[in-house]
Amino acid sequence: MRFRTLWQTTTFRLTALYGLLFALGTFALLGMVYVQSVVYLTRRVDGILNTEADALARSPRPGLRQRLVEELTLNGDTTNIYALFSADGVRIAGNLDAMPAALGVDARPLEIPVTRGFSAHARLIARRLPSGEVMVVGRDVDQLREMRSIVTSALVWSGVSIILVGFACGTALSIRPMQRIHRLRAVAQDIARGDLKRRMPTTQRRDELDMFADTLNYMMSEVERLMSEVQNATAVIAHDLLGPLANVTQQLRRLQTAEAVEHADIARITERIEDVLDRFRAILRLAELEAGQRRAGFKHVDLAQLVESVAQLYAPLAEEAGLRLLPIIEHGIHAEADPELLFEALSNLIDNAIKFSQRGGTVQVRVGKDPARPQLIVQDNGPGIPSNERTAVLQRFYRVERNHPVPGSGLGLSVVAAIIRLHDFDLLLEDADPGVRAVIECRTSEARSKSPAQ
Repeated sequence: MRFRTLWQTTTFRLTALYGLLFALGTFALLGMVYVQSVVYLTRRVDGILNTEADALARSPRPGLRQRLVEELTLNGDTTNIYALFSADGVRIAGNLDAMPAALGVDARPLEIPVTRGFSAHARLIARRLPSGEVMVVGRDVDQLREMRSIVTSALVWSGVSIILVGFACGTALSIRPMQRIHRLRAVAQDIARGDLKRRMPTTQRRDELDMFADTLNYMMSEVERLMSEVQNATAVIAHDLLGPLANVTQQLRRLQTAEAVEHADIARITERIEDVLDRFRAILRLAELEAGQRRAGFKHVDLAQLVESVAQLYAPLAEEAGLRLLPIIEHGIHAEADPELLFEALSNLIDNAIKFSQRGGTVQVRVGKDPARPQLIVQDNGPGIPSNERTAVLQRFYRVERNHPVPGSGLGLSVVAAIIRLHDFDLLLEDADPGVRAVIECRTSEARSKSPAQ
């Protein structure tokens, strides 16, 4: 796997970023330890040198040379420096051959490298005595230098190790996501070539890739459903419109050769053309609804008031069909919806119930009693819908075989289903024994937020 491909993965970049931050933190920590340790030890050495130099400077001049010899004897001449120089820099006593040029008299201590007379790095301090002579006191600081070297090596190697481990971890953590992404891309390419049955693979881990795959699978299910509906609709339109258009064509040709044109003939032709236009209007309405452009009209809807309005509109139609339209109102139930679209969906359900019920029957329209689960229910006592066709009737132009003699385009329930999908509600068709019970279940905000469509 190439580095460029690895770098394109979020996992690798996050791992590299966290590794870099950890490395910087480690550098900062060890750097602080280094600075604090070195400063502390350097100050400690300087304090000891100042104390010794001050003590020796107060010693009587006649015995100072002997005192320096004693100090060298007691403390060792390989770890300590004691020297006495004349005013012009000539060594009088001690284990330092010459006074370093950079060492200032009565100045701050100075660290010097290996020099003649002393085989280690040392830190020196010089004091001018009342006699004009210069006394130098020093101490071996190789241990301090070794500590600096150890901490510096720790800084370097820890940084290198963290970078290498971070790179290795980023690579290891990125391999499986990249393999999954390659599989997802392969499935996406199959879908792009027209295989709408393919679905994105998921795992048991339920990570972000699985959530994304679930969303894509839901989207592909909707695309497949819409494509299937389009294909079925195209075939049904061709089949259903062929008869009326052929009939209109024949009548128009007959009128072309007729000596006199009857108004009844024109009325029949107009009726057939209006039937075709109604179907196309319904198709355009479905396209508008499925485009999902009406969400801006959502607001708080009183379901009881909605049922009353629809019942008043369809009461004369039910009476004309010899039916009783019975509204059962439950006040205080509300839903977030587009009132015009919900009115249209409820109207289509009532229109279907009236159309397929027998004379003398009853059509009920009511509101569910549970405010936490708003429902609109339309129930009739007609022949009902077979259980194996309750999903199919929601497709465009689909009609139950025994209902073919009843006029209609087979688009009413498709419009209802499109409105329900736009609202993210649920539509249930249940057996009312006899008849069918259509339930529009209006989801609450909490339920809607958990919907796969979201």
